[in-house]
This record gives sequence, C-alpha cells and structure tokens, in this order.
Amino acid sequence: MGRRRSAVAPVAVGLALLTAACTGGSPATKEDPLGPKEMNDPAPALAGGTVRGGTAALADLRGKVVVVNFWATWCGPCREEQPDLVQLSADYRGDGVEFLGVNERDDTAKARAWVKEFRVRYPSIVDEPGAWADDFALFGLPDTFVIDRAGNIRWAIYGQTDAEQLKPLIDGLLPARSD
Repeated sequence: MGRRRSAVAPVAVGLALLTAACTGGSPATKEDPLGPKEMNDPAPALAGGTVRGGTAALADLRGKVVVVNFWATWCGPCREEQPDLVQLSADYRGDGVEFLGVNERDDTAKARAWVKEFRVRYPSIVDEPGAWADDFALFGLPDTFVIDRAGNIRWAIYGQTDAEQLKPLIDGLLPARSD
C-alpha cells in the first residue's frame, strides 16, 4: 500500500503565515513575518473621494515619495500602527514625502470618526467596495506600500508596520542629506 500525503501540514503552515500577516505578526515585536518586500512595479492609478470630502489621486503626488496605507476601523493592527503613521507623516512634512490612506471595505462615517480621533492630517481615499485591493494585491489589512518619486512601488509591507520598520524604507528613497 502506498502512503497518502497529508495536506494538513501545508495548510496549517499557510494559515499560520496568513494569520500572522493579517494580525501584524508577533504582538511583542510588531514585525511582519514576511518582512518588507522589495519591489519595482508601477503603482496603480489610485484615485477617489476622501473620508473628509474632496478627492485625492496618487498621480498628483508624482515627484514625491508616497506612503500608501490600507486600513479599516474594524482592524485591530490598523489601530495599533496609526499613531506611528501620523507621527511619521508629520516628521517628513516638508521633506518630499506624502502619506495617503485607503479606507478599505469600511463605513465612511466610522472612518471620519477615526481620522478625527487619531488627528490624521493626510487624506484617506474611501474604498467601501474594496475596488483597490486587487490592483495593489492586498494580502490583508493593514498593508502599506512605499512608492518612489517616479511612481513605482518600491516596498510592500504586508501586515502591521511601525516607525522603526518604515523609516529606513522612506529614507532610502530620499536624497542623501549633508548635515
């Protein structure tokens, strides 16, 4: 009799990786087990109405480094990373770096309250139906993409991030400073 291969082990490993990525990895380290993924792909033509009203478009930010963060109010790891994103956006203001949120599959009224609670100054595009998920190949929430001045995604962070992880990725796309 031949031995049957069990599909349980590969499925269990896959589920563990998916769970870790979608929950931001280890709560103690806030690290994504997959780590930032280096890329060089053109960014999708992200554009739409924002949580606060008005519109925002990635194309309008060409020539700047852009951090795009997909989030939702029902996402625990999104809540944990939001203060770092707000602080980084303030730290890099005036350095040619812009932040752009995408409120994914969420209620816009709840998103407005979130933006007010965390004092988010950068725009967040409303994506209630999740239309941008496929274009950016989202793995889960939160997911963050760092886009270079030419409009190419250079880094993808699948899962929760923080300032310690994100800062060197942004700095690597900025011209060297002579202090």
